[in-house]
Amino acid sequence: MKHIFSLAFLFLTFVYQVSGQTVSGILTDEAGQSVAYANVILLAVADSAFVSGTISDDKGSFTLAVDGKDKIIRISSIGYVTVYQRCHTADLGVIRLASDTQMLNEVVVKGNLPKTRLKGDALVTNIQNSVLSVAGSANDVLAKIPGIQGKDGSFTVFGKGTPIFYINGRLVRDNSELERLHSSDIKSVEVVTNPGAQYDATVKAVVLIRTLKPVGEGLGFNVKTANMYGENFFYSQPVRFQLSS
Repeated sequence: MKHIFSLAFLFLTFVYQVSGQTVSGILTDEAGQSVAYANVILLAVADSAFVSGTISDDKGSFTLAVDGKDKIIRISSIGYVTVYQRCHTADLGVIRLASDTQMLNEVVVKGNLPKTRLKGDALVTNIQNSVLSVAGSANDVLAKIPGIQGKDGSFTVFGKGTPIFYINGRLVRDNSELERLHSSDIKSVEVVTNPGAQYDATVKAVVLIRTLKPVGEGLGFNVKTANMYGENFFYSQPVRFQLSS
């Protein structure tokens, strides 16, 4: 019961309240299985600007607040082709996501799909040994995490705004550090939408990055070559230089 309550609370937290109007739907794969923790983002039709976002729950259901104007939603989840759909009705019904076969071929070679799990009021996504471990930098990883939207050090947590970042319990004061942290060094990413008393009252969301080893063991930098598979997955092949201390 506690798990169900936490999931419901987290799901509602990710819904950005624009007005009383909502659109809802259910996400499934081609076999009819639920697609959990997919990003569902509301975009303005005129310029595709980000308006708000939410995630699907463990049953694949989502509800997203809208302002009544013409909008389009973008649905994305690693392993599936990104879907764009106009919001002409409040109930979008069942939306089937097609497998991203090109990216899944890479999964066989490069690793597994990342797994996301509920941990209290937070979502934890494993990066180690998943395809996200070869995404490139921490910025590239964060752009694919459920509940987060953005790129290049500028990110928004759905319904909460700009988060603060911690790496192994240390506050990140310069977001350029996210570009310097390589994805292969990341163990997990935790998105906290209800920060506790240990954080300042102005903090609305926290992203906790845990690495496989302490950051700072030696001096390293990356040179990257990259490929984009559609818009759903970015694969970066790094050439790493490391000077051990």
